[in-house]
Amino acid sequence: MPILFDFYASPSDPEKEEKEKYHARVVRSHTVDINDIVNNISKRCTLSKGDIRAVLDELGDELVYNLCEGDRVYLPGIGYFYLSLSAPKDADPKSTRSQSIGIKAVEFRADSILKNSLENRARFERSDIKVHSSKLDIYEIDALLVDYFYENDFLTRTKFERLCGFTKTTAQRHLQRLQDEGRLVNVNTLHNPIYKPAKGFYGNV
Repeated sequence: MPILFDFYASPSDPEKEEKEKYHARVVRSHTVDINDIVNNISKRCTLSKGDIRAVLDELGDELVYNLCEGDRVYLPGIGYFYLSLSAPKDADPKSTRSQSIGIKAVEFRADSILKNSLENRARFERSDIKVHSSKLDIYEIDALLVDYFYENDFLTRTKFERLCGFTKTTAQRHLQRLQDEGRLVNVNTLHNPIYKPAKGFYGNV
């Protein structure tokens, strides 16, 4: 089956008059879960489904253990797993404590064997499924947020997506912009943000 893709407008500065640029992105329609993987592997080998699931569970635990040791994990033919860290914006080597450091993401760098296999086998086809974000300018987004916060105290990324008709990526980009501009404040954790209006914005006087 070919990889379905579509073209998406690339982020641009709304204050600059530039020709709109586009990039290609995979249109995801299905998530392969562990049951799918177990079933598929069992068809190609003599291991039982229980044995395959046990190995995959142990692999997950082994990844966690080694990443927590600060190590990179290399799986031949697949790639490297390693951590990237987060620190406060005003971090200072002299005063910032270790308690302020967190895990930003588990990063992955593909092995050349995996890359080559993908390049040799992948086929592409333009998708008929359209999941593009609505095209709202910053003023239209602000107007929607004014109305939203008139009736609600807090905002999550999911609710912001529905409010504006955005995809997850576009919603995250605008939420980060709104925080950088001092319009929204995250009152929860970095990995589970909940937003409320900053003082002077969206009815918070």
